[in-house]
Amino acid sequence: MEADIAGFITIGFVVAFVAGQLLRTLRTSMTQRTLREAIQKGTEISPELLLDSERPQQAGSNDLRNGMVLIGLAFAIVGFGLIQNSQDALRGTAGLSLFPLFVGVALLLRLRWVRDRGES
Repeated sequence: MEADIAGFITIGFVVAFVAGQLLRTLRTSMTQRTLREAIQKGTEISPELLLDSERPQQAGSNDLRNGMVLIGLAFAIVGFGLIQNSQDALRGTAGLSLFPLFVGVALLLRLRWVRDRGES
């Protein structure tokens, strides 16, 4: 039973990662299509707009959101173990939930550290 739960969670992580990459590619494609259409219509595009479209996001700009999602995922995993009404399932899911919980907390701590360092 525990192997099934771990397998489903692993598959979920893989699907979430692939979906994130596909969404990022779709966003880039849409931005490039908008710029192409603007150029074809004869609209002048400022150099700042082009630079902004090509500039990658700041490292750690999504730490808050990612940290909160991972902490929520950890609580959801523990909740799933509680629903199973089995001591073994609860022990397994609680242990498994520590990974997203600690990574989420680490992201939030990193965000706070970066903000404190930038304000000093």
